[in-house]
Amino acid sequence: MDKKYKKNIVIGLASISLIGILIGGYSFLNKEQISLVVKGEEVKVSTFKNTVKDLLDENRVKYDSDDKITPSLDSKLTDNMKIKVIDISKMQEREYEDIAFEVKLVDDKNLLKGKTEVKVEGELGKKELVYDLTYHDGKLVEKKLINENISKDPVDKIVKKGTKEEFIVASRGSNSRRMNVEATAYSGDGITSTGTIPKWGTIAVDPRIIPYGSKVYIPQFNKTFTAEDCGGAIKGNIIDIFMGSNSEAYKWGRRRIDIYVTN
Repeated sequence: MDKKYKKNIVIGLASISLIGILIGGYSFLNKEQISLVVKGEEVKVSTFKNTVKDLLDENRVKYDSDDKITPSLDSKLTDNMKIKVIDISKMQEREYEDIAFEVKLVDDKNLLKGKTEVKVEGELGKKELVYDLTYHDGKLVEKKLINENISKDPVDKIVKKGTKEEFIVASRGSNSRRMNVEATAYSGDGITSTGTIPKWGTIAVDPRIIPYGSKVYIPQFNKTFTAEDCGGAIKGNIIDIFMGSNSEAYKWGRRRIDIYVTN
């Protein structure tokens, strides 16, 4: 064989081998179909780089230590790998809320019973709420209360409640009358003649003299009673005052008193 021809064959084989090595090396070094997801947007890339960090730098992806990157920055790249970069940002937010005030009732003996009067107007309080907010790719994923501060205390509303009994003293032209009666006392359970449950404020009367439902003011108690009951011994100008216990009834006994009746 001609030496020159033999040399050309050797060179040709060497060239083929080199091309094969280059093609194989390219296939080995190039990583293809890598999914890169940044801020929710996905792209496919190929690279000769070796690690996740190298790939991000190559594609000019910005990130910081707060961001979440999977897999980790030092992970080796492979074909069809999926890399996800989540932008994590944190901030604080302040909110303000009203604090409700309470309503307190206080007895007032100078105000008629059943009447009310505002003594102090209530005022709402204020409080500041501080939250830590965490966003993933611009979406709020966590809202955590970290501090609560009362900037203004509420002021309670004070309402006076009347306890003074109203009565009408008999006089010319008045619809009430003054009577001098014998007053006894009773206690116990049961039902009155008008179907009510006797209580402090109930009196038994002779309905021919004092009709049922009449309001009877008794100065000794500074209280107006209601005629709701009667009894076999209650005849004429006699009334029987319901007491809370037997001992109170015994203590009262029997007395001659003036009363004022409004029919």
